[in-house]
Amino acid sequence: MSIFSVLKQIERNLEQFTHAEKKVANYVLENPAQVMEMSTKKLASACQSSEAAIMRFCKRIGIQSFKVMKLELAKELHTKGVGTPEIVDSPFQLDDDPKLIMQKVIFNSIQALQNTEKMISIKTLSESIDQLHKAERVYVYGVGGSAVVVRDFAQKLLRINVNVFRSDDSHLQMVMTANATKKDVIFVVSTSGKTKEVVDMLSIAKERNVCCILLTQNGPSPARRLADLVLTMSEEEHNIRIGTMTARIAQLAIIDALFVGLCSKRGQEVYERIIDTHQVVQHLKN
Repeated sequence: MSIFSVLKQIERNLEQFTHAEKKVANYVLENPAQVMEMSTKKLASACQSSEAAIMRFCKRIGIQSFKVMKLELAKELHTKGVGTPEIVDSPFQLDDDPKLIMQKVIFNSIQALQNTEKMISIKTLSESIDQLHKAERVYVYGVGGSAVVVRDFAQKLLRINVNVFRSDDSHLQMVMTANATKKDVIFVVSTSGKTKEVVDMLSIAKERNVCCILLTQNGPSPARRLADLVLTMSEEEHNIRIGTMTARIAQLAIIDALFVGLCSKRGQEVYERIIDTHQVVQHLKN
């Protein structure tokens, strides 16, 4: 079984750290066992950084404190080499057979979900649910692979009678954004946070003081700077992405959490709507 990997998170985010944080990162990667026995003061001295940089470093990889990071390191080093063959925890190769491909896909999906659970802020998740609950209209948008996730979210919101609007046409989406008000919410999914259409749309929404919720991977991006609330998932496919597979899995999990949270917020009536819509759809299957 896969576990949350501190060392992998550090490796994947290495280029995003500041100079001071990178000193901490490199030291942890080279001396994980020693770090488990250190205080923040000793680690800061050993890597010629600061205690403040250590705390920023921990939060950047989805861990809230140095104490928790040491616990995660201890679990990782204790279970290293146990349970999952190294060949499964490796990039896809052209000569992989179907069985190994399946094992790698499942392994990577589980890893992405566990890493995202560590990365996401529950406070931001709760605030996003509140904003969606009180919004008069919800505009959802995503480009490319993210559009698949957005389509799933729109379908879920329609089932509970949320006024949700979505378009694959970027021009039409811009028109809808231009008509949005402070009573509405714009929900955007962008794996990189750098897609031009997404950034342009968020810029327009910002000018109109519309609440913007962004679902994106960990790391700095233009979209992240424009959004009011950012739901952060872990970055799994930082080199060549084959269909953004693990990104999509993590995004769908967060979408499901938002939907279930919204259902709970709206009470018993929402479940009656789900039953009603289910029964209507069943007529098409007869």
